[in-house]
Amino acid sequence: MSINNSILRSAGLTDKSIKFLIDENGEFNHTIHNDKHDDTLMLYGELSRFPERCPYCGFPMESNYYHNGTDEVRLSLPSTNGFKQELTLTKQRFQCLNCYGTCTSISPDFIENSKITKPLWKQIFDLAKQDISEKLIAHITRLSTSKVHVIISASASDYVTDTTQQLPNVVCIDEVKYRKGHFGFEILNGNTSEFIEIYPQRDNKSIRQYLSQFSLKNRQKVEIVVMDMNAGYQSPIRELFPNAIIVVDRFHIVQLAMKAVQSERIKIQRELSDKKHNRVYKLLKSNWKFFLKAERNIDTSNTKWFRGVHEYMYPQDALQLVFKDFPNFKTVYDVYQSVLDARFNHTFTPLEQLINNYKNNKTEMDTVIKTYKKYIKGIKAAFENNASNGRLEGTNRRIKQIGRTAYGYANSMNYFYRIRIQLHNKFILKQQFLTFKV
Repeated sequence: MSINNSILRSAGLTDKSIKFLIDENGEFNHTIHNDKHDDTLMLYGELSRFPERCPYCGFPMESNYYHNGTDEVRLSLPSTNGFKQELTLTKQRFQCLNCYGTCTSISPDFIENSKITKPLWKQIFDLAKQDISEKLIAHITRLSTSKVHVIISASASDYVTDTTQQLPNVVCIDEVKYRKGHFGFEILNGNTSEFIEIYPQRDNKSIRQYLSQFSLKNRQKVEIVVMDMNAGYQSPIRELFPNAIIVVDRFHIVQLAMKAVQSERIKIQRELSDKKHNRVYKLLKSNWKFFLKAERNIDTSNTKWFRGVHEYMYPQDALQLVFKDFPNFKTVYDVYQSVLDARFNHTFTPLEQLINNYKNNKTEMDTVIKTYKKYIKGIKAAFENNASNGRLEGTNRRIKQIGRTAYGYANSMNYFYRIRIQLHNKFILKQQFLTFKV
C-alpha cells in the first residue's frame, strides 16, 4: 500500500482507489519509444469504485449491482523530467439491478469525458500564471498547442468576476489599450497593488453596468479614487463611489504640461526655414530632453556640451538663445517649471495661483490650463493625499508584456483571462479559475 501511495504522489494523483500494477521486476512505469513524438512514461493501473447511486435512476447501488466487464482508457498526467507521462487505466463497469443501466468507475482526479487529468490541468494553469506563451506551455506539458489553447479558452468562457470581494479604501482606475482602437477599464487596489478586475469597455454605460455589480455598501467604503484627467468616465465614478474623493494622478498633471512644451518646441522647429544653419533649430532638435529637465537639477555654474550646435555653453545662455526669438516658448517653459516645482515641493497654492492668473498666449499651454481649471478639485486633492496611480502604471506594463509574449490575441476574452490569471494568482489558483472543463 505504501508503494502505491508513493506512486500516486509522484503522478500527482490523490485517489487511493487507483491501484497501480507492478511487474515482477518491481517496476511500475515503462518507457515507450516513439519516433515521431517524445518518449512516454507509461503507468498501468486499475480502478474499481462503484458509485453510491445509479447515475440514471438514483437508486442506491451498495448491493444492487453486478460487474459488467471493464473499460480501458489512456489518461495524460503531468509531465516529469521532460517526459510525457500517461496512465493506462482499466476501469470496472457496473450494471444497476434497478434500471439495468451501466456506468464505469469514477475518480475525483479525472475530468468527465476528457483524457486530461486534474493534476495536468492544474499544471497547465500553474504555468499560465507565468509570462510564457501557450506554445511553451504545450512544450513543457507535452501536449499540442491547440489542446492547451482549448483548455485555457474553455475556462475563460466560464470566468465570473468576484463581486463579493471587499473593495479597498483606495482604488486606482485607468484605461488600457488591448487592441487597435479598443480600450479597456481596469481597477487596482491602491494600498497593496492587488489586481481587482479588467473590463473590455470604458464608456459610461458599461462602467455603470460593471461597477454596479458591487453592492452599494461595498462601494461606499471606498474613500479615494485615483484616476487621470479623462472626462469620459468621471461622471459614473462619482456616482458609483459616493463617499470617495477623486484624486488626479500627479504624473498626469506633469505629463500634460510636458506635452505642451514638446508641442511648442516642435512648432518652432517647423516654423524655422533655415534648418541647416539655424542654431536655434539645432539646439531644439538635438537637445529636446534639456528643455524638459527641471531647472533645480540644471548646473548653471558650469558649461555643458550641447549637441547639434557642437559647442560648450552655459545652460542659461542656451535657454536665452531660444527665448529671445520665441517669447511664447519662454511662457510655456516657465509654466512647466512651475508645475514641476509644485509637484516636487508638494504644495498646491503656487500652482493654484498660476492657474488663476494665467493669460492665454495662443499656445498649447492654454489648453493645459483650461484642463487644470476643469479638474481643479482633483488636482488639489492630489497634493493633499499621497495616493497615486504609480502601482497601476506598473500593472499596465505587465499587461502589455502579456500581449507581446503571445504576439497579440485574436480573441480579447482570452487576453483578459490571461491577464487575470497572471495578476490575480500570486501564490495559488483562486477558486474562480478552477473550472475543470475541456
